[in-house]
This record gives sequence, C-alpha cells and structure tokens, in this order.
Amino acid sequence: MSNTNNELLKISKLKTVIKVRNGELVPVDGVDICVPPHSTVGIVGESGCGKSMTAMSVMGLLPKNVKIASGSIQLNGTELTKLSQKEMRKITGDRMSIIFQEPMTSLNPVVTVGKQVREAIILHRNVSKEEAKKMVIEMFKSVGIPEAERRYNAYPHELSGGLRQRVMIAMAMVCEPELLIADEPTTALDVTVEAQILHLMRKLRDEKNTSIMMITHNLGVVAEICDTVYVMYAGQVVEHTDVYEIFKNPCHPYTEGLMGSLPTVNSKERLKSIPGIVPKLDKLPKGCRLCDRCKYAVERCKNEMPPLYDIGNGHTVRCFRMEEKGKAVE
Repeated sequence: MSNTNNELLKISKLKTVIKVRNGELVPVDGVDICVPPHSTVGIVGESGCGKSMTAMSVMGLLPKNVKIASGSIQLNGTELTKLSQKEMRKITGDRMSIIFQEPMTSLNPVVTVGKQVREAIILHRNVSKEEAKKMVIEMFKSVGIPEAERRYNAYPHELSGGLRQRVMIAMAMVCEPELLIADEPTTALDVTVEAQILHLMRKLRDEKNTSIMMITHNLGVVAEICDTVYVMYAGQVVEHTDVYEIFKNPCHPYTEGLMGSLPTVNSKERLKSIPGIVPKLDKLPKGCRLCDRCKYAVERCKNEMPPLYDIGNGHTVRCFRMEEKGKAVE
C-alpha cells in the first residue's frame, strides 16, 4: 500500500510507556515526526530526552516492560503498531533498518562479520549462500571496507571501531531499505572517521534513495547531513523546522541553549551550558517541562503545558513566548 502524501514515515501522537511497580512512566509523550522520501531528518536532544525510545518504538524493538500506549506509526502507508511480531520481522532489516551507536555490543562476537551481514540477506531475499556472500563483499566495498574479501571472515574484535561501524552500515543497507534509522552512529568515532561515515551515509542515501532518521546530540552532525530537524526534550518535540532555520533562528529556549553550547572558531568566551538536568520521568513538571531550567519562565509556564505554535513555513515551537507570532497547532 503506497502513501499518497509526501511522507515515508509518519509518526502521529506517539505515546510509549514503561510499566513500573507503582504505575507508568512516559518517555515518549505525544510525538509527531514526518520523514519525507529521500531526505535526512535529525532528532536532537540531550540523553534522556526520548530520542532512542522513539526509534525503538518505530522498529518494534521495545523491552518487555515497555509498550506503545497510543498513536500511529506509518511506513509508506503500512500501520506498524497493528502488526504482529512475525509481520514486523519481515519489515525490519528489509524495508527499514537501524544502525546502533555501539557496534561492539550490536555485533555477535563469535560469528564472522561477513556471515552476520549475509544472514540479513538470506532472511529477506530468496538467494543462495554463495550469491549472498557476493552481495556482502560488494556492500563491504561500497561502504569503504578495504580488503573486503579478507574482512568477510574477520570477527568483530579484529576490526577497528570505524570498520565495525561500516559493517553495521553494510548490514543495515544491504537490503536497500526505504528507511534507515541511525542512532548516534558516530558517537564513539574520532572526527576523521565520523566525517567519512557521514559522507558514506549521504552517498548511500543518494544512490539507493533511502531516507535517514538521524538520532544525535551532535549539532555538527545535524548541520552536515540533515534537511529538517526535530528538537526533543523530556519526551516531547519542542521545535521543528528546516536545518538552515534552526541554526539561523532557534526559537525554543532549549534549542537556544543547545546552540549556545556550540564552540565557534573565533570565540574566546567560555562555552555556555544549560543549567540543571533533564527531569526524571517520575518527576516531570506540571507545566512546561523546561520551566526549571529556562531563563524566560514565568508563573504560567509552571502550571500550563504550552502547545506547539506554528510561526510560519512549518516552523513549530512549544513555547508560550510564540503565542503572538503564530497559532497553536495541537
């Protein structure tokens, strides 16, 4: 079933809950995200903001005590929240796949990397082991793994961090998915390797027409590869616009804080930091979730949850300061 709108992935009002002894915690609370075809969408925020939990909800990889309570996740018109585990397994690794941030924990240490990638092909494509092996070696070459034939028989511990990450990208891309979710794919890598990995992901996106949902706390990565950006804080989207606008005109106090903590080439000033920490899920404020850390907070912010305001050209901001600039969209 194809999607007539310009959306490959459409997440609507997604609410994911964690069952705990005395009730529920809500790490993803009413999230709306759209990923158009052939684009890269960034999901940005500090650790604990709900970015990875959103990704795991999309992939159907939630732990036993976590479930989607409400909302919709559509991949090219297919409603993923209604699928059985068996039906989801057919889609993950084929129509959509994920790259995790730490390949050493994602790869099986006792199976060669070539066999692990080959398994993904055999699972989703009707090919022989020999054909699958050829496809893996080709994929290894296209993700820039030198001596691909030899590396096919290597174990994860025999490869550097950069090469392991390339293996993960090969595994995610080998079935040419429509959607690739990259969860902090460059966190453990040095800047040179990070630049190579981002270049590679952009190349694969353009050659294979894959869309990428890039989860990161690194605004440099966002500037480098993303078309549009969603800023998440404490389980909610607090700002959404295109990548140029987010750097030129950040409107939410949290986005301003993230931008203020970026180093610049000529700056001799100390980097600014956002005071405080992301609130714990069992101690969320009654009103705006940033109110305890926000220099603009007034009494209303403590008691009322601000809606998202559309301030023009699809730029949405969850802050009462935008009330005069735009209309509430939720």
